[in-house]
Amino acid sequence: MRVDIQEAEGKLSELVGKVVFGGENQVVITKNGAPVARITDYYNPPRGVKIGIAKGKFTVPSLEEFDSMNDEIAEMFGVK
Repeated sequence: MRVDIQEAEGKLSELVGKVVFGGENQVVITKNGAPVARITDYYNPPRGVKIGIAKGKFTVPSLEEFDSMNDEIAEMFGVK
Protein backbone atom coordinates (compact mmCIF):
# COMPACT_ATOMS: atom_id res chain seq x y z
CA MET A 1 0.00 0.00 0.00
CA ARG A 2 1.34 3.46 -0.91
CA VAL A 3 0.24 6.69 0.79
CA ASP A 4 1.36 10.26 0.17
CA ILE A 5 3.06 11.87 3.16
CA GLN A 6 0.37 14.58 3.47
CA GLU A 7 -2.34 11.93 3.72
CA ALA A 8 -0.24 9.85 6.13
CA GLU A 9 0.22 12.78 8.55
CA GLY A 10 -3.34 12.52 9.81
CA LYS A 11 -3.66 8.73 9.55
CA LEU A 12 -0.59 7.33 11.31
CA SER A 13 -2.57 5.23 13.82
CA GLU A 14 -4.81 3.89 11.07
CA LEU A 15 -1.85 3.01 8.84
CA VAL A 16 0.01 1.26 11.67
CA GLY A 17 -3.18 -0.65 12.46
CA LYS A 18 -3.44 -1.83 8.86
CA VAL A 19 0.08 -3.21 9.00
CA VAL A 20 -0.25 -4.85 12.42
CA PHE A 21 -3.85 -6.05 12.29
CA GLY A 22 -5.25 -5.39 8.82
CA GLY A 23 -3.26 -7.72 6.64
CA GLU A 24 -1.05 -5.17 4.89
CA ASN A 25 2.60 -6.27 4.67
CA GLN A 26 3.80 -2.70 4.62
CA VAL A 27 2.78 0.88 3.96
CA VAL A 28 5.12 2.94 1.79
CA ILE A 29 5.03 6.67 2.47
CA THR A 30 5.69 8.76 -0.65
CA LYS A 31 6.53 12.39 -1.28
CA ASN A 32 5.88 13.71 -4.77
CA GLY A 33 5.38 10.11 -5.88
CA ALA A 34 8.78 8.87 -4.65
CA PRO A 35 9.09 6.49 -1.69
CA VAL A 36 10.61 8.11 1.42
CA ALA A 37 9.64 5.80 4.31
CA ARG A 38 8.07 2.44 5.07
CA ILE A 39 5.86 1.22 7.92
CA THR A 40 6.31 -2.50 8.61
CA ASP A 41 5.41 -4.90 11.39
CA TYR A 42 8.33 -4.83 13.83
CA TYR A 43 8.17 -8.57 14.50
CA ASN A 44 7.45 -9.73 10.95
CA PRO A 45 9.43 -7.54 8.58
CA PRO A 46 8.84 -8.11 4.85
CA ARG A 47 11.07 -10.75 3.38
CA GLY A 48 13.02 -9.84 0.30
CA VAL A 49 15.86 -11.08 -1.78
CA LYS A 50 19.18 -10.80 -0.01
CA ILE A 51 21.85 -9.41 -2.29
CA GLY A 52 24.86 -11.71 -2.54
CA ILE A 53 23.14 -14.75 -1.03
CA ALA A 54 24.62 -17.04 -3.73
CA LYS A 55 28.08 -15.45 -3.75
CA GLY A 56 30.69 -18.13 -4.42
CA LYS A 57 28.08 -20.84 -5.10
CA PHE A 58 28.41 -20.78 -8.90
CA THR A 59 30.23 -19.02 -11.69
CA VAL A 60 28.68 -17.27 -14.65
CA PRO A 61 29.97 -18.70 -17.93
CA SER A 62 31.80 -16.45 -20.32
CA LEU A 63 29.99 -15.29 -23.46
CA GLU A 64 32.01 -17.76 -25.54
CA GLU A 65 31.08 -20.66 -23.21
CA PHE A 66 27.45 -19.57 -23.20
CA ASP A 67 27.25 -19.33 -26.99
CA SER A 68 29.11 -22.62 -27.54
CA MET A 69 25.93 -24.58 -26.72
CA ASN A 70 23.64 -22.76 -29.19
CA ASP A 71 23.59 -25.65 -31.69
CA GLU A 72 22.94 -28.27 -29.00
CA ILE A 73 20.09 -26.23 -27.49
CA ALA A 74 18.56 -25.52 -30.91
CA GLU A 75 18.61 -29.25 -31.65
CA MET A 76 16.84 -30.01 -28.35
CA PHE A 77 14.00 -27.71 -29.40
CA GLY A 78 13.88 -29.11 -32.93
CA VAL A 79 14.94 -25.82 -34.47
CA LYS A 80 17.99 -27.23 -36.20
